[in-house]
Order: sequence, then structure tokens, then C-alpha cells
Amino acid sequence: MDSSPNPFSSIDVSKPLAGIPTPPRPVPPPHRRRLPWMLFLLLFLVGILTIPWLAKQIVFAVTRGQERAKAEIAKEMLGGLGQPEQRIAWVAKAAGPSVVGIQTRAARGRGMGVGSGVIVDEGGYILTNHHVIANTRYISIELSDGRKFDKVRIVGQDPTTDLAVLEIAAADLIPMRWGDSNALEIGDAVVAIGNPFGLEHTVTAGIISAKERYNPTPGSSRVQVYLQTDAAINQGNSGGPLVNMRGELIGINTAIIGESFQGIGFAIPSIMAKRVYEEIRECGEMKHGWLGIFMRPPTAQQAASMGLEKPTGVVVESFLIPSPAQDAGIMVGDIILRWNGEDVRDPLHLTHTIILSKPDTKATVEVIRNGQRKELEVVLGTRPVTRG
Repeated sequence: MDSSPNPFSSIDVSKPLAGIPTPPRPVPPPHRRRLPWMLFLLLFLVGILTIPWLAKQIVFAVTRGQERAKAEIAKEMLGGLGQPEQRIAWVAKAAGPSVVGIQTRAARGRGMGVGSGVIVDEGGYILTNHHVIANTRYISIELSDGRKFDKVRIVGQDPTTDLAVLEIAAADLIPMRWGDSNALEIGDAVVAIGNPFGLEHTVTAGIISAKERYNPTPGSSRVQVYLQTDAAINQGNSGGPLVNMRGELIGINTAIIGESFQGIGFAIPSIMAKRVYEEIRECGEMKHGWLGIFMRPPTAQQAASMGLEKPTGVVVESFLIPSPAQDAGIMVGDIILRWNGEDVRDPLHLTHTIILSKPDTKATVEVIRNGQRKELEVVLGTRPVTRG
């Protein structure tokens, strides 16, 4: 066996060979040496700018979670409570997260206005009064969790019924459930929630004092039937919800008599508010039926001359030309007694019945003319848009 040493075994590859120069290590350019510090500084600045925003979002989320939890617990509790006085606090908790505050600035001048609204869809749709947002150039909405929105879209307005639909881009909203205003009885307990005089989420309780009240504001161009309540409603409550003892929306608080609360408030029934909301959301506007007549109640003498036992219905004083009334053969002096088989009580009752009907629908009208009863068929037109 060859015992000569391995010539490569004594070479230390970790050391440079003698006589062979070691190449210099590359030195990174100055801008690369600064890069880690620049990245650190950038992240630090981003953190400073975003931490307050994140903290605010966390606060909103926590508040929103608490509101939602309280609302859900309240809705469960309402299922097992009996007397209204036991339920009011839970009704307020169940409905409160759905109520919003509205602040406006007039289109002319610097006047500020306040009102209320109610979330009716988790997609961001809010129902309020037309007069709350009419003739404004700025609308701001504040939610119960503290979030504020300056970008508010007006989906549509209906001056005739004094309703408007707004939309905001917001997540995690808590809409209020619709109730049936037709199922209400006089004496039923109700709760009004809103922002009177800018005092957020004020809750007042009362009862339904009356139903089918017409036009509480003299000279108003609005044609509406109202619920009357003694729950306190003041300036700033407009557009807020009237709620039943199940926490459901049964009216939109709208008007009072006089300049301040006197025990009489008015709300648009939910059966009408829901219809207007759905029509505006789908079409951007609400169209109402139109007959085109001017009318008044008959006198006792007119009723007797027509062979009626008592004054009833409405007298046609005049009609527009052209109009659906003219096309149907209605004449001046006719007394309209029945509309689609229902007795006509007075001009406000007939007007409201007509605006509840859609344009181009047919109606059977019973009139008395020269002591003779006649049945006519009318095709309704579209009611001209009113202002104010």
C-alpha cells in the first residue's frame, strides 16, 4: 500500500492561499444602506396616521355590538312581557339603534336644521319627512353608534305625503321592523323616538289618541291621513319613528299643532309610509292618482233638493279641462256619493282615497244628478307634484 501523504489533506480551504490576493467584499450603495431606515420611518408614519382611525373604528364596532346585543335581548324580552309599562324600556332598547339624527343646512342662508329618521333596510335606506330635507344643500346623518355620514343620497321625495327616502353607504346597520298601523286601536300604547331640539334619542311614551286625522296644518298642500298621539313630539322629532309595544314601526312622527307640544302630535301611518318607501326605492318617485275636480261638502238644502236624507258625499264645484273627471262625464253640481262601492264622507276623505290609488287605474263612481243616481267609470290620471 502506498503510504505517501495526500497532497490535498493539509490545505485549509477556509484560508486564502498564500500569494493569492483576497477579493474585497462588495459594499452596498448608500441608498441601499438607508432603505431599512426609510421603510421603518414609513411604517412608523403610517402607524401614526392610521392608529387614530383604527381606534375610532374599534370604538364604533364596540358600540355597535353593544347596541345590537341590547336590541336582540330586548326583542326577546318583549315576547314575554305583559303590561305596557313593563315593556316601554325594552321597546326603547329594541328600537333605539334604528333611529338616526339628521342635520341639514339650508340651500340659501346659513340656517341649520335638525330632524330624525329611521333605518328601514340594512342596505342603508332611511325614511324621514320630506320637510326635514326640503330645500337643503347639506345633509348629515349620525347613527346611534356614533358614526357620522356627510355623503347622503336622496333616493326620492314625495311632498304630497311629506315623506323622503335617503341612503348612506354603511355596514352593520340595524333596521326597524315594520308594523301594521291598521291593526292599532285607540288607546294602544306607543313610543316616539327622535332628536327634539337636537337632544339625541329622546324617548316619550303615550297612546294612540285617534286615527284618520286629516291635515292638521291649515293651508298645507300635503294630503295625508294621520295617527294622533299624546306621546310628546317637538321640533326635531320630525321623521322619527312611532313604535308599538312590540318594537315595530307603526308611524313616522310628522307634525304638531302650534309651535310647541300641547299633547297632540301626528304621525304618518306605517301602511302609507311603507308603500311610499317601496315606490320611491323602486322608481325614485311616488305617483298618485288624480281626478281633477274642486269639491266641497253639500249643504243641507242641496242634500234635500237631491232627495238625500242628510248632507253626505261631496259636491263638484268645478273641474279642470282636460281632466279624468271631464273624460268620465262628471258634471258641475254632481254629488259624489260612493267611490268603488265605499261611501264618501267628505272632501278630505275622497281626496285621500284618490291619492292612495295609482294613476291609470279604473274606479266606479256613483253620483246623484237632478235627483237621479248614475254610475260612472273614471280612469285616474297622475296628480301634479306639489311643493312645500
